[in-house]
Formats: sequence, structure tokens, C-alpha cells
Amino acid sequence: MRKIPLLCFFATVGLVCFSTLSDDRSNSTPAIGSTHGVNLSDLRDLSYRIDWVNQQTAKDLRLATLSDDTLYAIDEYEHLVCYDLDSGAWRWSSPVGNHVYRLLGINTNEKSRQVYVNSDAVIYTFESDTGNLPTHTSNPIQGATDKAVQKLQWSANTSAIITGTTLLYGSRNGELVWHDCGIGFSSRTYSIADTMSTTPALSNGIIVATGGNGALAAIDLKTARAHWMIQLLDAVVATPTISNGTVYIAGTDQYLRAIDLHTGRPRWKYLTTAELTDSPVIVGDALYQRIPGVGLSSFSAFAPDITGEKRWTAEKVRGTVITTTPNNRLLCWDTQNRILQEVDTKHGSITGTMPLPTVREVLVDDDKNGNLILITDDDAIIKLIPRLSQN
Repeated sequence: MRKIPLLCFFATVGLVCFSTLSDDRSNSTPAIGSTHGVNLSDLRDLSYRIDWVNQQTAKDLRLATLSDDTLYAIDEYEHLVCYDLDSGAWRWSSPVGNHVYRLLGINTNEKSRQVYVNSDAVIYTFESDTGNLPTHTSNPIQGATDKAVQKLQWSANTSAIITGTTLLYGSRNGELVWHDCGIGFSSRTYSIADTMSTTPALSNGIIVATGGNGALAAIDLKTARAHWMIQLLDAVVATPTISNGTVYIAGTDQYLRAIDLHTGRPRWKYLTTAELTDSPVIVGDALYQRIPGVGLSSFSAFAPDITGEKRWTAEKVRGTVITTTPNNRLLCWDTQNRILQEVDTKHGSITGTMPLPTVREVLVDDDKNGNLILITDDDAIIKLIPRLSQN
């Protein structure tokens, strides 16, 4: 494990906290106008405040992943870095890829206290508490592995999702693969298409996977047998969304679809005017979808008609829904223009806007009233938390 010195995490946070934490209801002007390009006045207007700032402990972070109280990411040297989400403190760093393989994703097993990094050819395993390579003596927990590097029998082409000790991913040759990290081997496969490039989804023991040719299948997690398989008009590049026994698919064939998870029967479909590349987001009885060149649209998740039911379109909202706010509004992140927008759920009107020109990535720890983790161009990590609801 590589050791690096703990840098100053709170060089600006003392003054920031004075202006934002001392009195949430105060109308006084903040002592500092901004930190790392985040405007504090705009932040207050959007009903968020800074919890902590971590400055430049690692550079060029990618594959940022939140798990429980931890942030994992890969840095410029292809080291897996770990931060504490409660304090922002750096925990550890360990070399992982060394630029040999293409790193695709990060997953954790909370029970075995291990973290897995899947590449296109191998899976790397680390102890989540320390970043050390695993051994039997250091982690005698059932399901934990002592294999630091596990070779893949089928080359991965997607990031993986985890259930227990099993990683599920799509392969280059179109196989949906079950890889058991506890034993270090792939245990099952199911052929979807000629290739797979979209991360699968999992709900209630059913995996939903898509192929590069538009194939869509629901596979039983335990038996690896298909509940159903259908052929769409074109490829799906956005991970399916599963909610309330329904699979929601946004396709490059311009269709937004709702399909019964257990039978594969269509519930409704709506033809849009652009290829859809973002996953649908379900909030209550509403579905929200970014339509390129059009804006954010709201649909009834349980449309009474087979042609679907659109409720509104917000043309000036070009981002995707990432979480809701304590005021029961949507929070949308526009990656291209680097803007956060707060949106009313009934009419799609914009109730708050916050430009974040220096922020390249925004993560949330919950799809309801979530905290925000910002990663800036100058490699600072900033945690934002909602203020009290102001109805």
C-alpha cells in the first residue's frame, strides 16, 4: 500500500463554515465569496451548505464511487484512493492497474469488508478498511477472498454490479457473466447478443441486460435462465431502470418504454424526437427523462394508455435528475454546461440555478434528499448537504 502524507483538508473550510454553518437563517453576507469556484451565495439560494472541503490529495480522479460512508476513485497513477465521507479525510491509497488493463468500475462488499475494481481482464481485490491486499488471516469473514488478482474467463466490456460476492457484467462477446469473487471464478454466463456495452440492472432476483443489437432480456439470478427476451429497434446505451415491477428503457431508437419485469409485456411506449442516452429516473409516480435537444420531460410512470402520457417538458433544463430536495423538488445536473438546477415537479418550472463552472463531476449518496459530492477541475472534493426545508 502506498503511503502519502495527509494534506490540509480544511484550509478554507474554517472561514466557509463560519459563513454557512453558524446560522442557517442568517441573512448576513458570507465572509468568502467562493471556494474552488463554488459561489457561496448561490449555494445558500439553492438551500445547500458546505460540510467539508478536501484539497488536492489526488489528481484526475475517475470512476468515483460512493459506498456507505466512503468515496472510492482511481487517480492519475491508477491508484485506488479512499476517503471518509463524514469528514473528507483521506484514508488510504493502493496501486491497482498500473495502466496494464482498462479499469471499468468499483464495487464493495460490506459484509466481507472488501472492495473490488473490475478491469477488462482481471478483478483486483483490497481490504476496504486498510487498502491492503487480502489474506485469510487478515479477513476470516465468510465470503471474503484471499485472491488479490482474479483473472476473468470472459473479457469485461462494462462496469459491474454486485450482489453478495458475485459481480455481474457484460462481456465483449455478448455474454452476461456471473463472477464469484469469493472463489475467484466465473460461475455462470448467459448469451445476450454479439456484444454487450451497457451495465446490467438487478431487482428482486431478476437481471435485466441489453445487447449491442437491441436485444433486451430478463434473466433469473439464481438459475441463469431467461424469463423473457425481446428485440428492440436499436441499441440501448443507458442502463435500464427497474421500479415497482417495471423495466423502463430509454433507447437509441428514440423510444421510451415501460415493460413488465416478470413477463416482458409492454405497458407503454412513447416516441421521442432524439436518441436517448440517459437512464430514466423514477420519483413517486413520475418518470423523468432527458431528451437531447428538447429538455427534461416528465411522464406518468404508470400511464393508462399504451402510447404513454407526457406531463410536461422543461426546455431550459438540459440536465438529468440526480436527487430530490427537502422541498420536494428535483435537483438536476447538466454535465455539459456545468449547471445545477432545482425544478418544480408539478410544472417543470426552474426554482433555482447554480452555475458550477469548475466542477467536472457531481455524485449523490441518496436519490432522495441526497448529499452532493463535487469533484472540481483543480482536484478538490467538496461535500454539500441540504439546509433545513424552507417551505
